[in-house]
Amino acid sequence: MPTKAKSTFDVNIQRASYFLDIHAGAQRGAGAPKLPLRELPRGAIVFAVGAIDAYLSEVSAEIIVRELQENAAPPELRELLRRIQTEIPTLALEIALLATQRERVNRIREAVVEHFYNNISNHGSKAVARTVRRIGGKPADLWSALGAAGYREARQKLDRWTDIRHRIVHQGKKPGVWREHARGFIDLARAVVSRVDQLAADAMIHGHGK
Repeated sequence: MPTKAKSTFDVNIQRASYFLDIHAGAQRGAGAPKLPLRELPRGAIVFAVGAIDAYLSEVSAEIIVRELQENAAPPELRELLRRIQTEIPTLALEIALLATQRERVNRIREAVVEHFYNNISNHGSKAVARTVRRIGGKPADLWSALGAAGYREARQKLDRWTDIRHRIVHQGKKPGVWREHARGFIDLARAVVSRVDQLAADAMIHGHGK
């Protein structure tokens, strides 16, 4: 049962793949494509890391809202709600004026996602591990399962490509990114998100942390 966040991720990671398809289509014989096209593999990395970031924010919001619906908020979530209320002082009134429970739940989910987008950096293996723990899983099990599936050193590779993304975006650098290496990272991103999403779907069906 894929989550809504997974569907959004699929759209965004496909866009990253399109960059590489265009790059491959521009290749004519030996040598590198013309200069503007050389940015496409780097752009694919930036987009792929962003897709993971957005996914982790959205799936965390889904799990948090489900937990709030099922149980009294633990201290950690109460603090999160206080921060969101500070950021959006009108939120309680907005929710009160909505006509249906579904609309109210969706508005709360949107507010949680917005908080994550604006305040939480969901980059790299630490963000993946944090999300897995939030779901009720064990990060070590995730990395082990990825290794067994052929994604060796998944945690280290995720961090390395995330660092390359930071060098591109925040430092304006031009690290060498080969097209096939970028495709490999996109495959890894899909594998990481697929397994996290399965954990999230199981948690939604069986109850968080049960």
